[in-house]
Amino acid sequence: MRGQRLNYANVASTLALLVALGAGSAFAANQLAPRSVGERQLRPGAVTADKIRKNAVTAPKIKALAVKNGKLAGGSVDAAKLASGAVTGDKLANGAIGTEKVAPDAVTGEKVNESTLGQVPSADNANSAAFAESANPAAFAKVDKKGGLDVSNSKGIGAVKEIETGIYCISVSAFSPRGVQVTLQFEGLGTIAAFARIGAGASCPSPQVEVQTWNGGTKVEAPFFLAAYR
Repeated sequence: MRGQRLNYANVASTLALLVALGAGSAFAANQLAPRSVGERQLRPGAVTADKIRKNAVTAPKIKALAVKNGKLAGGSVDAAKLASGAVTGDKLANGAIGTEKVAPDAVTGEKVNESTLGQVPSADNANSAAFAESANPAAFAKVDKKGGLDVSNSKGIGAVKEIETGIYCISVSAFSPRGVQVTLQFEGLGTIAAFARIGAGASCPSPQVEVQTWNGGTKVEAPFFLAAYR
């Protein structure tokens, strides 16, 4: 512009050029070409939590194994967040489920391996009680061949009656027996046998005990011992 004189037209055209250049730069900054900004153009820490739109990050956008234990807030994953069947046996750490985590009655008999269980104390006591009663029954009797009861050698017996030859009906007063055992008092009579049963019709109804003594095919009178069990 040497040799030219500064006038209004020159000033106006220069200002117009500057305005046009400034507007073009502003337009270019606000109108970026598609896909022109990638990871390289983002400075560290540029995308913060408050810059992410709500629900913008969906499950398909999360890389496998990207969310680890340290990234989960305390209590953020509750039962309602777990899919059915999501927690399988191989997902549980050894010792993860203690007795306090098991609901009452959650483990049923069919889930228990019986061979791993020892005998419970009450069952052991029950066995001891059974052996004790076998050795010392709660009701027993010594009966002569006429049906007489030896009270000094009997216990828990109400009465004994010979209802016919070789058939005796015995009342147990201590309890209603569920089992009985009869043993003959040996008198050198050879082949005499005896049997006992609970209840025998109208002549000796349950819970009374009937004892019969036989010699061969004939009923005979014979003394015996009787033990009754609960």
